Amino acid sequence: MGSMSYISYLCEHKKEKELIELLDKDRITRLTGKSAKELAHGFIKAHNSIKENKDDPAYKKLNEIHKNYNK
Repeated sequence: MGSMSYISYLCEHKKEKELIELLDKDRITRLTGKSAKELAHGFIKAHNSIKENKDDPAYKKLNEIHKNYNK
């Protein structure tokens, strides 16, 4: 499972602690200047937004990608 697939999985299954731990190990926190917790909350917020707007044509492709990540 690739990084984005795993992040999607963690968001889908509400595994916030594991997501924070994953992001804390990655250099993304240094690159963004944000804490792992801030990044995790951002990923979760984006994930929820995609799911909530599944019927919006603008989100259709994002939902297709999400479904492929979570197979």
